[in-house]
Amino acid sequence: CAGPAPVDLSMPERVDPEELRRRIDSGEWVVDLRERTAFAAGHLGGTLGFELSGSFVTYLGWLYTWGAPLTLIGESEEQVLDARRELVRIGIDDLEGAAVGEIHTLVAGTELRSYRVADFPALARRRDEQQVTVLDVRQANEFDESHIDGAVNIALHELADRLDEVPQGEVWVHCASGYRSSIAASMIDAPERNVVLVNDEFDRARELGLTG
Repeated sequence: CAGPAPVDLSMPERVDPEELRRRIDSGEWVVDLRERTAFAAGHLGGTLGFELSGSFVTYLGWLYTWGAPLTLIGESEEQVLDARRELVRIGIDDLEGAAVGEIHTLVAGTELRSYRVADFPALARRRDEQQVTVLDVRQANEFDESHIDGAVNIALHELADRLDEVPQGEVWVHCASGYRSSIAASMIDAPERNVVLVNDEFDRARELGLTG
């Protein structure tokens, strides 16, 4: 027996902007590897933001529809190759391709989308001004232990099936540290919502008296 074939760690086939847009529009998994605040500042609508950091494979592996076509967006070939090596560790070794470069060069017939990044003090000030939706994407046991008064709790791993429960209008999304909420923000970003990513530690919400 010759054993399994060697794992492919080469650069995936390059995808041009038009093909990238086709894949996004057809509902395929197109994952943007850039840092969460860079994604918030400008991204292709319909893509998912999974910052390439220590939590990357944990959450992508948890949420990914296994066997679905997967295309990566990276700032550089090195970033895409790093992600590929991480994905192989959890058994995702068949990529459909990658798009590389400054995000504005990957736009094909559409405009970049963006949303605000803020912290818990900014949320406290905003809630004093008017009622806004707070979406907590931590797990139910975390929410039960402590949460912001009036927050809507939809755990990240349930969000794809419960998007219709996320209100329209201004939605501030948070988790415990900002990583899960950055993924969630990319999932709920839509023309009918004004998304704000809370990129902050939940302990600050407690310190500010936001929790009940």
